[in-house]
Amino acid sequence: MLGNHGQRRRDDHSCVEVVDLMLYGRDLERSAITALLDCARAARGGVLVLRGGPGAGKSVLLDDAVAAAAGMRVLRATGVESEFELPFAALHQLFRPVLSYMDRLPAPQESALGMAFGLMANGKENRFLVSLAVLGMLDELARGSPVLCVIDDAQWLDDASAAALGFVARRVDADRIALLFAARDGEVRRFSALGLPDLRVDGLDAEAGGQLLAERVGVAIPLEVLSRLMEATGGNPLALVELPSLITPGQFSGREPLPWPLPMTDAVQRIFVQRVRRLPEHTQRLLLVAAADETCRLATALAAASELGVPAAALDPAERADLIAIQSGQLAFHHPLVRSSIYQSASDAERRGAHRALSEVLIEEADVDRRAWHLALATVRPDESVVQLLEETAVRARRRGGFEAACMALERAAELTAEPEARAGRLAAAGQSAWEAGQLVRAAGLLEEARLLTADPIVSADVDQLRAWIELSIGSGMMARRLLIDAAKEIADIDPDRALEMLAAAAEAAWIAGDAQAGAELGQVAARLPPADTPRARFLTHLVTGFVGLLNGGVARPVRALRDAMDLAGESDPDLVVRAGHVAFYLGDDDAAYRLNAQTVAAARATGAIGELLFALPRLALAEMLTGRWAAAEVSADEAERLARETSQPGLRAVSLAWLAVLAVLTGDEDRLQSLLTKTEQLAGTHALGVFDAQVRDALHWARGLRELTAGQPESAVTWFSAMTHPAVAGMAAALDRIEAAIHSGRRDEALEWLDRLDAFATHTGVTSEQARVAHCRALLAEGETARSLFEEALTLHAQSRRPFERARTELAYGEFLRRGRRRVEARAHLQAALDRFEQLNARPWAGRARLELRAAGRTARKRDPSTLLQLTPQEVQVARFVARGLHTREVAAQLFLSTRTVDFHLRNVFTKLGISSRTELARLPWD
Repeated sequence: MLGNHGQRRRDDHSCVEVVDLMLYGRDLERSAITALLDCARAARGGVLVLRGGPGAGKSVLLDDAVAAAAGMRVLRATGVESEFELPFAALHQLFRPVLSYMDRLPAPQESALGMAFGLMANGKENRFLVSLAVLGMLDELARGSPVLCVIDDAQWLDDASAAALGFVARRVDADRIALLFAARDGEVRRFSALGLPDLRVDGLDAEAGGQLLAERVGVAIPLEVLSRLMEATGGNPLALVELPSLITPGQFSGREPLPWPLPMTDAVQRIFVQRVRRLPEHTQRLLLVAAADETCRLATALAAASELGVPAAALDPAERADLIAIQSGQLAFHHPLVRSSIYQSASDAERRGAHRALSEVLIEEADVDRRAWHLALATVRPDESVVQLLEETAVRARRRGGFEAACMALERAAELTAEPEARAGRLAAAGQSAWEAGQLVRAAGLLEEARLLTADPIVSADVDQLRAWIELSIGSGMMARRLLIDAAKEIADIDPDRALEMLAAAAEAAWIAGDAQAGAELGQVAARLPPADTPRARFLTHLVTGFVGLLNGGVARPVRALRDAMDLAGESDPDLVVRAGHVAFYLGDDDAAYRLNAQTVAAARATGAIGELLFALPRLALAEMLTGRWAAAEVSADEAERLARETSQPGLRAVSLAWLAVLAVLTGDEDRLQSLLTKTEQLAGTHALGVFDAQVRDALHWARGLRELTAGQPESAVTWFSAMTHPAVAGMAAALDRIEAAIHSGRRDEALEWLDRLDAFATHTGVTSEQARVAHCRALLAEGETARSLFEEALTLHAQSRRPFERARTELAYGEFLRRGRRRVEARAHLQAALDRFEQLNARPWAGRARLELRAAGRTARKRDPSTLLQLTPQEVQVARFVARGLHTREVAAQLFLSTRTVDFHLRNVFTKLGISSRTELARLPWD
């Protein structure tokens, strides 16, 4: 791919050098890049990641792409090894030429991006809103011309920039935007591009390598010599290009023996090390300073070199050696490997000297974080002045949403701290930032180290609480409960509010796991706490009372406590609204579950808080499923799965996939069901799901049991339902199914046991949908007028609640009962009502059963055409629903974390599929 040939020029917008080079043997790679650019020009955006070892020629392919991007706006950035601690540094580099476009963004996005770039001092950090703002910026730029983003050395991108660019890369399908990354293999850091298309850039074949060498050396190279050179270099283009500086013409021609071993047998980087080592010592020191300085400013490098006693003239030999280029006050290395080889080959003492010199000259306000890091890298002994600078850097990073950068700063601050308690506090803070960055394994390690160092009960409790959250996410629920309870015991008398927070979390986890022993301990610790004196404390106290009471076998008092908690959740404390959304499921209160979780989702969309949305969407999907909003449930679960996949949240992704599996059973989509079951089980088999494990397992049991029930195999269905343990899934979501399966399989005693529990629960909650279930199941167990009366009671109760699927099942069961009793005319009304509701829901297996029963009752039901709404994809439904509410395209894009072009693309598809032409017509359709 690579042949250094021709003139070099600089791109004024970055430190990346653009080089006109002959390209050999790279037709495949160039074709892929050309296709990427052509698609972006045609509003079919995309992304490509070029991967390869050092010197494979990825950078030259990027330069070639830029040269081919005629008519496109090109933005460039390069990851820098010494800069990955600075949040959004690469993103700022990318957008520096177009910052004037920021004022075209919606105010929340403009504020978030301004915070990220340090252009605004006030505001609330929101990592995902920054990502949405990046998408918005590119969307605005693409209105004028297609956009190409070129990112080199992506393995050195700071985490915040990498996450934002990854977010955008997955959302440009319908945009005039192309993203082209180059990432080097074999480095300590790896560019994670989960799900993004990539292309391997390997060594050249013999033909291309021979052409490249012939161009460089100007002599014929015998086949045996070429074979040895290709074998030694692995066809690495950069190694081949550098051979003429290491091998004589006589050795190339075969007249003289080749040196052995060849100079590049270990690593291509050594080629540059050898070239640098030939330069004067002063030049080498100046190059090291430049390699350690990510700003690329010539003035900065020269000033720092002056601190080391190196004159500016020392730069001339490096420029003559073709290692650097200087233009417009910027210093650029001619290849990324030049910088990395200089920096990595220096001794530790030499690197520290370069960093200290840079810290002396980076005195501008804009360089305050860089100065802190250079000082930190120059320091080997504990130094509180440097620690203070790092802590201030961490505060600024957190404020901008750079949690990874904050974690690195605090971890380095802890390394430079001598006093154990102070060190523990900084490690704990680093662990908190790692947790917020989604780096759970790293967070766990930092927190464990902090726990060993501290004797402060408050710090210990905070550390253990966070360790418990990590266990709930990716580890052991039992360990999480143990950590929370023990921590609450330690601080119950010191900080009862903290203790209460931990007890409430532990109580809910214990109830889900059926851990009665933990329940007893929780009650003992809770008894030591003073009376609650704030709404939040009362809310949490009710939670503890309710869950512990349920664990102890109670019903009336625990249910009342949970109801009291839910009633306390107001709009003033969003966290209580979220928790109340959980409790509503436990109480079987469908309306509250839907209302509270929809409220949480809406708030998360309004603020761009994808973190909150990740947790709220699967709960909303369940609420929508229970209340008969199946199309909406599929949309919510589909979005939740996509977001969880993109943000590497396996537990939340598995929950969403499981709900989609249940929906696939309900709608009779067997092929999709099999695919979802396989995908969910593979995910559960390769990732610890933490607190979501039981929920996912039981949802899959529910799906399989439902499939057996609809297939007329109640015995098999009972087996699956009997294995369910999660109270919210087994007791509330699947209660009707398992009791009905037990009845139809002749397991009357088992059915009665489950029914008695459901009856007690329904009596104390007073929820009509639960009472309707009880009447339905008792009707199935009864005969004659008793059964008839119970069916009528169930239908009356269903009319007061919103579970259309269960109401249709009661209508079906009642119709079957009447037909068997030879009341065929009366049966038809109920069977027709059941069929109508099943068809509205797209419950195809149940509609088929109702249609057969109706025929047996003497009426032939015409099979209706499926609604045209069912032809829409989940994302098209989502866009249509928001547009139908009257939102403008830009507002819809912000709500759904999409670009405006993607929204317009989906809206055009909606209009075509539905045969409509206006938003007014769209608003008239039934979307809820």
